[in-house]
Formats: sequence, C-alpha cells, structure tokens
Amino acid sequence: MEVDKMEDSIRFEKCIDFYYGIYKKNILGKKDSIKLGIYPSYIEGIGFDVYENELNNVTSTFEIPLSRFMKAYVGLIGKEQMLCIDYLSDTIVSNNRALLALPGIQNVNKWIELIDKTKSIYDFEKKREQQVQIEKKNEQNRLAIEKEQKAEKFYQDCYSFHIKQDTPVYEFFSEKNKIAAIYIDGDKSLNFIKIDGYAQEEKAGVITYNNIHYFDKAGNISYVTDIKGDYSSYGGSMTGGNFSKLATVGGGLLFGIMGMAMGAALTYKPAYQEETKTTFTIDSDIKKIDDRSVMLNFYSEMKKQYIDIELPQDIYNFLQTYIPEKKYSIVEEFEKKTFVNQSVDTNENAVCMKSLTEREDGIIAEKKSLSVEEFKIKVEKLKIMKEAGLLSDEKFEEEQAKLLLLL
Repeated sequence: MEVDKMEDSIRFEKCIDFYYGIYKKNILGKKDSIKLGIYPSYIEGIGFDVYENELNNVTSTFEIPLSRFMKAYVGLIGKEQMLCIDYLSDTIVSNNRALLALPGIQNVNKWIELIDKTKSIYDFEKKREQQVQIEKKNEQNRLAIEKEQKAEKFYQDCYSFHIKQDTPVYEFFSEKNKIAAIYIDGDKSLNFIKIDGYAQEEKAGVITYNNIHYFDKAGNISYVTDIKGDYSSYGGSMTGGNFSKLATVGGGLLFGIMGMAMGAALTYKPAYQEETKTTFTIDSDIKKIDDRSVMLNFYSEMKKQYIDIELPQDIYNFLQTYIPEKKYSIVEEFEKKTFVNQSVDTNENAVCMKSLTEREDGIIAEKKSLSVEEFKIKVEKLKIMKEAGLLSDEKFEEEQAKLLLLL
C-alpha cells in the first residue's frame, strides 16, 4: 500500500470519527487489526491492499488525502463483502488507481456516508479557498495594472512637459517608466531630469546657456599591473613579505622588470632575514582601466563661482553636436582673442588719454603764459562791454576773476 506523506499541520486536525476492530480471514487465521480514522482533509488507518480482487496477506497502514480519495463503497472481495476505498496512489511511476479494503466493519453504510459527507465539505472548502485565491490574484493583478497605468501616466506627463519630439536628449539611464537624462531646450540650456513613474518622483535642474563655460574630455585609458612576488638581494633575502604596486603603463607598453621592481619596492612590507639566496620570482596581472569622462565647467548661481561636474565620456559627441561653441578649444581661442583685443583697446585708450592730456597741458600752459599787457587789454575790453550794457556787474566781476587766474 502506498502511504501519502501528509503535512505536519494536517496531523493536528481533530478526528471526526474513528473505528477499531479485529478481523480473522478464517477460523484458523491470525487476527489483524483494522482501523479507520476520518479527518477534515484525510483518512487514515490499517487495512488490506487489494490485488486482482484478493486481499494482501498482511495489513499495512494508510494515510490518504481527500484530494486523492475517489470513492467508498461496499465491494465483494473474494467471497466476502467489505468496505472498499478507491483512491489515487502517489507512486513514483504515476498516479495509479489503487484499492484498499477494510473487512469486518459493521454498519458499513454509516462509514461510507460519513466519508462522502466529509469529502463534500472538503471539496466545498477547497473551492472556496480557490475562489478566494482567484479573487486575491485578480485584485493583485488589478492593483498591478492600476499601478502600471498610474506610473505610465505620471511618466508620460512629466516627460512630455520637458521633452518634445525634436528635443535633443542624452539618457544616463532608462527603463520602463523611469529615466535620468539631459536635454537641451530652445535656449540651449542644459536641463537635468530624473523621472520615476512608480515612485511618482520628478526632479529637474538647469544650467543656463550663458552659465555654461566649456566642456572638455578628461582622463584616459591606462594599463596597470598588479605585482606580487619575492626577491633576493646580496647578504640575504627578504621572504614572507609580499609586495603589491599598481604601476601605470602608458600607451599599453609595459615597463621592464626593473621598472616594475622599483615601483613595487615602494610598498614593500617588512619581513624576516634568511640566508643568502639568488632567486627572483614575480607574478603580475595586467588590467585595463578606462577613466575617461567629460568635464563640464559652468557658473553656479548658488555658489557664486565656476565649478566642474564629471559626465560620462559618451556625452561628448552629444554636446559637440548641439553646443559646439562651448567646446574647450573654441572657448579658449575666443578668450585669447578677446584678451588681445582688450589689451589693444587699453593701449589705444592710453595713447589717446596721453595725447589729450598733453593738449590740455599745452592749453593750460598757454593760458598760464598770459602777459601783463595782454591782461590789461582783455580787462579794457570787458570794461567797454560793461559800459555798453553787454555785461552785468556780476558777469564782469566773474570774467575779470578768470583773467586774474591766468596771470
């Protein structure tokens, strides 16, 4: 008889009803215990397996989940009627139909009705549990769809607010209803955005075009070697002291053994002295390091100074396409020309100021060279004009005072 392995929780179920009896196949036969216990989700006990309508020679215990129970009925086994239980046997090969017999039970119909009733209740509860699970799953699906729709709407609303069909966009990161990017607006300003539809989060920042100073490539590709080994020297060897040094290799070419050893010696760990040895071993792994990036220099309104931010290297072509005039080499050339022009203008202004000053000094000098005779003549002219009524007393005194300053 195949016995199903039940979950531990099932074994704590309350027994609905229980039967125990003794059965003898014949007068001279041995006595066999027959047991039947009915539980809300399974039946268990001791009975005979039936093969080709004959009882097995010995009894065995059984434990049958009601999910595998098929039918309970009064069957004729050999020449004797007895309680028969038809069920699905959980074998390694497959789910085969199996038959179990419990002979000697009195009032068999009572036990059949009880088993059928228990099975009906079990099926009803299972269907209700399945319905609850279906409803729960449907609700989860509904909430998931609602969440997805809400995230998509938030994402699309934010995205369309910032970015139009022809807006240049560089994406740092993008997946369903999420994005982190830079876009260039109509004023050529750099706009940084982060949108998360699921978190209902939108963050935005802008570097105005006028505040962008320049962008330029930074960093490079290099190769490093991670060196480990032991080395010998005159008078003894230093062992037990591993050394590790990252030695930069320019242009992909390795330095010689001496170069690597010298670099490694800088990080040598103290070790103990042994007798003289003449061995030198070295082990190294070459690694490629790409630390290229793009440096963006701009004026920060918050900090009131120019600052740098580091961007991914592949944004260089994006910036060069849409704001090429902010490329470092172009900005540098423009600033050089501006500086030269300002210097020329400053020199020309200085020359003009010098010439003007010299002329003014000459005029003043000329005025200061007014002689006494010339002073008398000018005063006489002022008197004539006063007597003719062309000058008032106040104006006469004012002009006469000016002439006195020129003496």
